[in-house]
Amino acid sequence: MTAAPVQSDLPAADLNTTQDQGGLSPAPDPEPAAPGAASVSVRPTERVNILLVDDSPGKLMAHESVLLELGENVVKARSGREALEHLLKRDFAVILLDVNMPDMDGFETASMIRQRPRFEHTPILFITAYNTTDLDRLKGYDIGAADYIFLPVIPQVLKAKVRVFVELARQRSIIENQAHALTTQNEQQQRQIQVIQELNDKLSTANEELEAFSYSVSHDLRSPLRAMQGYAQALLEDYGTQLETQAADYLQRIERAAVRMDGLVHDVLAYSQLAKAEVEIGPVDLDTIVQEIVRDSLGLHDAKACVRVKAPLLAVMGHEACLTQCLSNLLENSAKFMNSGRTPEITVRTEPHDGKIRLWVEDNGIGIDPAHHARVFQMFGRVHHSSRYEGTGMGLTIVKKAVERMGGAIGLESALGQGSRFWIDLPPAPP
Repeated sequence: MTAAPVQSDLPAADLNTTQDQGGLSPAPDPEPAAPGAASVSVRPTERVNILLVDDSPGKLMAHESVLLELGENVVKARSGREALEHLLKRDFAVILLDVNMPDMDGFETASMIRQRPRFEHTPILFITAYNTTDLDRLKGYDIGAADYIFLPVIPQVLKAKVRVFVELARQRSIIENQAHALTTQNEQQQRQIQVIQELNDKLSTANEELEAFSYSVSHDLRSPLRAMQGYAQALLEDYGTQLETQAADYLQRIERAAVRMDGLVHDVLAYSQLAKAEVEIGPVDLDTIVQEIVRDSLGLHDAKACVRVKAPLLAVMGHEACLTQCLSNLLENSAKFMNSGRTPEITVRTEPHDGKIRLWVEDNGIGIDPAHHARVFQMFGRVHHSSRYEGTGMGLTIVKKAVERMGGAIGLESALGQGSRFWIDLPPAPP
């Protein structure tokens, strides 16, 4: 079965071919794939492979000249056996098979191709004469033929049919590349999540050990500190008149240092206990808590602070002990950080704010430079020297931890010389 050669509209230089045993052969192909390798990914701009199988050199040359106009890589085989050898080396977007070939016809070749998992879905186009029987055509479709091309071949039909499968192969390759990239990305994310989880576990363990250590150290330190303070006081009371002025001054410094250290250990212990304690959230009556603090706080009484409560304060969801500690620290800080000779004026009020209840503690004190707002909540984050304002630098750290344990948030608005306005956001209590 032969057909007249089909003339190409392109000049010889555009065919990108070389002379080979009297016929045209494609330009050198990319590096062959290893036998049994997975499908080779094709980028949108890469050429794909087309396998053309025919025992007639004339038809091979004619069909190749038409297919080269597609700009793809055309590989020729003159027998079914040669076609199978090419399939061992590379992948193809589409295979064109002549039905009538000696030794191994197109049907046998297609059947053997389909036995290879790599090529069980590769499109196969049978090239045959119009007089092929319906039985033969059915046989081809049973093997897995995608379509038939009848002789004499019409160039436009040949290019149109092959172009469809070339574009399908290219799109399939793009999808496979995207799927592979997505799989790789997911695997990387899973590894990152695993690493983060491991780091979180280690951090949690380290925090627990640190909290246990701080509790133990704080608890064990208080006894010798109190002994130091007690002995210093006893020496001053019993032998103060017999000591030189400098010796008495040293004992007073020892006593003051012991008192300060005991306060610091007390605050560290309170912070550690707060970090470990079970915090059960429930409705809290702020009016009652504030009244009790104002009544019992020595710091407020000593400073003769004027505390105004804009009652009724809105009820919140929190923990009574934690809120008592928070408000006690904030109110006593407001009374302490005050210019000499000025009466502390403190206002406590509440208001709805973004679905929460915002509790305000406002004063007319010395204020805080905005550059130090974040620092005041840090452990030992003192802004003012201890010689002027006593304290351990732990008060607001404890307040922040207590608010966080209740699921709330804390912040402040302040400037030097303009007082401070601390706020705490907590969920509203149900009516």
